[in-house]
Amino acid sequence: MVVVAASVILFVGYKQFLFATFDVEVAGFYGVPTGWIETLFSIVLAGTIVVSMQVLGVLLIAGATVIPPIVARLLTDNFSKMLLLSTSLGAFCGFAGIYISFYIDVSSGASVVLVEAALFAVVMAYTNLKSKLSVGTKRQPKAPAV
Repeated sequence: MVVVAASVILFVGYKQFLFATFDVEVAGFYGVPTGWIETLFSIVLAGTIVVSMQVLGVLLIAGATVIPPIVARLLTDNFSKMLLLSTSLGAFCGFAGIYISFYIDVSSGASVVLVEAALFAVVMAYTNLKSKLSVGTKRQPKAPAV
């Protein structure tokens, strides 16, 4: 039930959430009730966490709600791609972590969080390397002839 309610709220208020997330001052100027949007988002997040806590446990919730969105943010600046990528990464890490935990006989929550942490480390290294390479390959402007 919480999944349906959260999905409907995010679908209906998508543009307001998008606007308020990336530029609060401009969103307020254009009449978006940023205070209400932030409050609604907090309520949706809190409801998701409370319901999930009974099923997943505290460690897995912390990893599942923080790491996939951060990884998605590192990979894209597009909000809709970020939502889809974050969801996909969370599902992939959950599946991979549970699969690994089954075969090596360890706690599934810990293995899911470790898979997420490993993914974060790989993406962070990739984005840092990519930014360093792009800075090094930029051509310097030619000095004017005297």
